[in-house]
Amino acid sequence: MKHILRLFACASLFFIFHFSFFILSAQPLPQGYFRSPLDGPIALSATFAELRMNHFHGGIDMRTGGEIGKPVYAAADGYVSRISVSPWGGGKILYIAHANGYTSVYMHLNDYAGNIGKAVLKEQYERRSYSVVRTFSPGELPVSQGQLVAHSGNTGGSAGPHLHFELRETATGRTINPLLFGLPYTDNIRPVIRGIKVYPIGGRPVDVGTAHSVSVGGSFYIGVYATDAAEGSTPKNGPDRVEVYSDGSLLFMYTTDAFCIDSGRVSNAIMDFTHFSGSRQPYIVTRSLPGAEGEWVPVRQTGGIVSFGADTLHRITVKVFDIKGNSAEQSFTVRLDPTLASAGSLETNANMCYRKSWQYSCTAFSAEMPAHTLYADDRMHTAVENYTQYISPVCTVEPSINRFPPQRAFTISINKTPNISVTPDKVAVVHISPAKKLTAYKTTYADGRYTASVREFGRFVLMADTEDPQVRAINFSEDRPLKVRLLKVKITDNLSGVETYNCYLNGQWILGEFDGKTATVSIDTGNKLKPGKNELQVDVTDGCGNLARHHWTLTK
Repeated sequence: MKHILRLFACASLFFIFHFSFFILSAQPLPQGYFRSPLDGPIALSATFAELRMNHFHGGIDMRTGGEIGKPVYAAADGYVSRISVSPWGGGKILYIAHANGYTSVYMHLNDYAGNIGKAVLKEQYERRSYSVVRTFSPGELPVSQGQLVAHSGNTGGSAGPHLHFELRETATGRTINPLLFGLPYTDNIRPVIRGIKVYPIGGRPVDVGTAHSVSVGGSFYIGVYATDAAEGSTPKNGPDRVEVYSDGSLLFMYTTDAFCIDSGRVSNAIMDFTHFSGSRQPYIVTRSLPGAEGEWVPVRQTGGIVSFGADTLHRITVKVFDIKGNSAEQSFTVRLDPTLASAGSLETNANMCYRKSWQYSCTAFSAEMPAHTLYADDRMHTAVENYTQYISPVCTVEPSINRFPPQRAFTISINKTPNISVTPDKVAVVHISPAKKLTAYKTTYADGRYTASVREFGRFVLMADTEDPQVRAINFSEDRPLKVRLLKVKITDNLSGVETYNCYLNGQWILGEFDGKTATVSIDTGNKLKPGKNELQVDVTDGCGNLARHHWTLTK
């Protein structure tokens, strides 16, 4: 409750940027209702709402000592309301609904325990798919507080073994910092201010470092990069709150107690995205962008930029806090130096309003963006370039001023050219990154146009994919007796990506668990191998319908 109430003390006087959960402000969060899902002291490898590429971190990452298989317990009485299994994202996920209106969420699991595991396996075999999502009614899979429900793992997009834990309001799906519910957590270590930048409007950012004073030619805003640590936790977790003062008055405050998962792309506009893209250092910036607002942002952005009037000197103080109130502070002055004045301003000469939809069409391609694709009004840049190595022109669409990824998906359609000699199903819209990385999108064809829904700005082109996926055995071969129970197969594709795969043992479909990080399918043969010869078949289809079918004769 105190984290929510702290917003109102200065909301009418200062610019405050606070992603909070006002529905919860009517009553305190329940304390002591939930237990830790892991045994032992809570140690974190990531804190709540850390700024990430395209999202806020939706929970806390609990360390498991680098090990897979730690027991995971139900945080409170309730019932399993949902399971989700995917090679990507949260991997194996478990949702438990509780009587007090909250749902606990457990991600990157290695396996599910007891009847939960049996229900998941049954669903996978009925659908003949590793990836499944299913909801359950209250009476199907009840659980008690402290009951073993799963084991920790490294599935999905996890960068290492850990347990990702969330507490969400069941009715809205909004996620809340689990540490606000009274979970036992020790932190006696101060956060660290690792960097402060001054951003002159229209000029290059200035690193403050250990300087006591910096000079600019006009109005400016501030960026802060800070981290937090705690006993047993990793040393560069995100802080709980950042405050910036100008001449003793609060200019800006950022803290996030809760947010809507679906609005996570706003994270890109909260930080210096250009710097983050190269360094992964999230400098939280005080300037506001109108398109970063939404129903779940309780206080509208009104400033964050410091201007010089009669004064030619401002004293800036940055304060950073962790959730236990430990703090760090740094002060410096910003001086006005007219000789440094630049021609830059806040004017954009925009040709696209972020609040409105935008359409563009030329002889080579067209694009259509819904309202709020951008975070602010901007100048949209389009271009068409011809290269002999591609079957279509390279088509560019991107903003010229605020170089953020789009907040929403938009469609791009590239017209068919005489260079295309394959059937439409073998052609994909492909994004070419500045580093020449190719990303193919699911593409449809109609009326001479190839269309895809994309989540990136930049350069797009049509490319043909007529190659079958690649399938390779990792830990077994036909010329040696089989000595392992868990068979591993590598499946990859050159362009459009693996779309589907199916595994068969002696003609019967068998579950294969796909790890997207390693592009490996693991097949647990259990007691399904028979003495003598066994036939294994793996079918893989890519996004353009190319099929690879591999057979192995294995001897037990």
